[in-house]
Amino acid sequence: MTEPYAAAWTIDERDFPVDAAPSQILRFALRYAILAPSGHNGQPWSFRIDEDLLHVRADRGRALPMVDPCDREMLISCAATVHLARIALEHFGYHPGIAVLPDPGDPDLLATIRLGPRGTPPPGRALFDAIAARHSNRSAYQARAVPGEQIARLRDAAAAQGAWLQPVTNWSVIDAAAALIADGDRIKWSDPEFRHELAERLVPNRGYRRDGMPGYAFGIPGPFARLAPAVIRHADLGRARAAADRKLALATPCLAIIGTDHDNPPAWMAAGQAMSAVLLQATADGLATSFLSQAIEVDTLRPRLAALTGGGAHPQLLLRVGYPRRPARPSPRRPLRDVLAQPVPAHVSAGIHR
Repeated sequence: MTEPYAAAWTIDERDFPVDAAPSQILRFALRYAILAPSGHNGQPWSFRIDEDLLHVRADRGRALPMVDPCDREMLISCAATVHLARIALEHFGYHPGIAVLPDPGDPDLLATIRLGPRGTPPPGRALFDAIAARHSNRSAYQARAVPGEQIARLRDAAAAQGAWLQPVTNWSVIDAAAALIADGDRIKWSDPEFRHELAERLVPNRGYRRDGMPGYAFGIPGPFARLAPAVIRHADLGRARAAADRKLALATPCLAIIGTDHDNPPAWMAAGQAMSAVLLQATADGLATSFLSQAIEVDTLRPRLAALTGGGAHPQLLLRVGYPRRPARPSPRRPLRDVLAQPVPAHVSAGIHR
């Protein structure tokens, strides 16, 4: 059966526009960039291409004020698109120049990517192939442990982007982290505004929307997926969700916390690129991943999680990592036409005062 939301994930690299204009090459790279994960699959990014320069911008209209009041997760998600674009461009032999937060007067401009010269592609292609193979896998994982050498590669992937990864494999610490995750679920679900925000991002298993979370991501079959938003708006399912997430965490052989030494926009951008690098490395190693960041999204629980693991000062994301029991299904992605703004013509931009 053809996956209804799989189109964006099916990219034939043979379609790469060799010898095309820089703008067309950057546009092709965006097909990989938009596969980045985001909170509630809101895809809070927009892009503009000016000749050989790609602008990565935050789309504040797609913010999640209840889950992400400081837009921390928004910047993390947008930073992941920067990392994926770089991996794609490097695969095709380019050496892009990236500037993060290049304009203090324009906080929505999160990064620019200049195409750069073309040369020799890096050896290997495992990370590039992992871009379209990566999906969040929210099902239970196998019980077998993740080998130390694979965990080391995940730590190195995060460190290369300016963040850190703290693995949690000790059962007693996983148990304590699972309790914090469950507390986060109960606190968040008790808020009607959170439930409304979540309901807005749940989509049917088949449909026209190309954002949001399909019901099958949570094991909800087709007919019930259409009813889920109405149920969530009116029912506090926090206890059930807490029990389910606690069970998932306890059955996971490795939890991985990605964090930074600071907690500001530059740190969030580093965390987002680290998240992307870790997810690609895990996928390349045959590992499944999904997010359980509830304890980080609740201000009173976040420092308790940091203290529990003995990691750095600021946890930014919490991942489940393990070997999958079954493959994950793709989530929808908005088409390029919806996220790629047209450049301002030169004769018009000349009259704009900034």
